[in-house]
Amino acid sequence: MTDQLSAPVAPQDRLEVLDVLRGFALCGILLMNIMLMGSSRAGRPALPAVAGSPDWTVWFVQSVGFEGTMRGLFTLLFGTGILLMTRRDGADTADVYFRRCLMLMAFGLANVLVFLFPGDILFMYGVTGLFLFVFRKARPRTLLVLAGVLLLALSAKGIADLRPHALEMREARVLAEAQAAGRILSEAEREKAGNWTRALERQTTESPRAAREREQRTGGWLSVMGWSWTWWTQVVVAGLLIDILVESAAFMLIGMALFKLGVLTGERSWRVYALMAAGGYAVGLPLNIWEAVTDWNNGFRPDVWITGATYQLDRLAMTIGHLGLVLLLWKAGALGRIGQGFRAIGRLGLTNYLGQSAIAAILFYGFGLWDRLGWAQLWGVCVGVWVFQALFSLLYLRRFSIGPAEWLLRSVAYGRRQSMRLALRVAG
Repeated sequence: MTDQLSAPVAPQDRLEVLDVLRGFALCGILLMNIMLMGSSRAGRPALPAVAGSPDWTVWFVQSVGFEGTMRGLFTLLFGTGILLMTRRDGADTADVYFRRCLMLMAFGLANVLVFLFPGDILFMYGVTGLFLFVFRKARPRTLLVLAGVLLLALSAKGIADLRPHALEMREARVLAEAQAAGRILSEAEREKAGNWTRALERQTTESPRAAREREQRTGGWLSVMGWSWTWWTQVVVAGLLIDILVESAAFMLIGMALFKLGVLTGERSWRVYALMAAGGYAVGLPLNIWEAVTDWNNGFRPDVWITGATYQLDRLAMTIGHLGLVLLLWKAGALGRIGQGFRAIGRLGLTNYLGQSAIAAILFYGFGLWDRLGWAQLWGVCVGVWVFQALFSLLYLRRFSIGPAEWLLRSVAYGRRQSMRLALRVAG
């Protein structure tokens, strides 16, 4: 180990392609997050499903093309961040790295409590990062094998969780249908049938739980904060903690491997990226279409579980497909001004990620637009946010080298105040 102290990446040393990918992922993440931010229908539009409806068309496109994949790409890039943070074996490398992880956790809590978005991922990234430091020098093959094992284990856990619950719901549905047909049920059977009725009620905006959520999310900032904290602790921490940590670790390990292999840096051939896009979409698109059509044809009944069995496979495949396509377009110089926008948004990745939550809080709670817009309209809001953040980022980067959130993260991680302004160019 050398005595060299760690230092952040200088603006001139940044890899443009990583910023482009990060910007693309951030734009895509908003497409997913905005449903939870601005609607009581975060999972799907109000039933029944109507073919040709703008909202259900958006649901189908989201389910087939974007569900889980933008977060997957974002997580891959966080894996590269582990390597970039520890690229120099400085005397304080570990200190800097672990302070960064703790700061990500702090930003995540701020996102939940201040910006009122309980679907935050930064906290989980910070926790996951604490465990991945030891893998920074592992070979790409080792990283990919570990990621594969984690994803297989996560898929097996998902099936083990989904199938028994679905079978219980199926039994409850049969009993509820029999009761509706006039059959007299025992007390135990009536209780089971009631589980089916309550499950269907939870899918409507008139359910008691939906009514409580509406009251909380329209009751002022403190009330929304209480809802956000409760949702995060109950759904994310208590319900999905292990799944999210394992999933994040797997995708970060893949990101580390792809960075070491030169894939994420744009160093590989056009053929490699074309094969990634073609192979990823060849696997992911048919699976996603099958899942969406199966759920649709079954009326999104809570006793259908099989569509969740392939989630990790199709999510990974679509993530690789998107990654290959964007890298192929970037390598061909075909992204043009859109690519410049992605790059600017990506350079201020942390600021823009938190900024999306802040903008949503202002729009939906400050201006009272929560639950007043359909899914298609919410995607229209996304486009407006993209344009705003691209223009803001381009103008901001003319004077400053890093965003305010990045400045705070680096200042705490490196234990010294960082410079935000661009270095002056002195004519020779």
